[in-house]
Amino acid sequence: MDLKPYYEVAEDAIKTLGVDPEITRCEGEGQWILVREEIEIFIDIWQPLEHNQWEYFREDEPTAVFQVVAPVCYVPESDQDRLTFMEELLYINHHMFYGSFTVNMEEKMAVIRFKRLLEGANRVEMIEPIESIGFYAENLSNYLTKKYGLKKIEKS
Repeated sequence: MDLKPYYEVAEDAIKTLGVDPEITRCEGEGQWILVREEIEIFIDIWQPLEHNQWEYFREDEPTAVFQVVAPVCYVPESDQDRLTFMEELLYINHHMFYGSFTVNMEEKMAVIRFKRLLEGANRVEMIEPIESIGFYAENLSNYLTKKYGLKKIEKS
């Protein structure tokens, strides 16, 4: 699949949000970083070259993906606090639109993410998750870090 037309759609979406796409581009093609207050929003468009664990069936061709990710905070250290924290993330997930929490235990961080198949994605279908992920990450970062005494994830 030719991803370049979708790069243009993503940059049009970024421009619609009032940000110059040129200043958000990363070194790698199909990657952008938007900054909203203290939150970084990572936007990626890519097509896996090999099969991976996210495919429905092993026979499926690797498919192109549009993804938006915003780091929120680190995960609590103690087992009891971590359990309570994880339960709250599940509860919050139930109420979110265009995103959900996921936890990377290797890096001990909670992030909000949106992922969809790239094919057919238009500007509006890219804008909505970018705005949603940014809004949730900004607000929930403040809420969760205060409630659990956690450290926010610093902008890189």
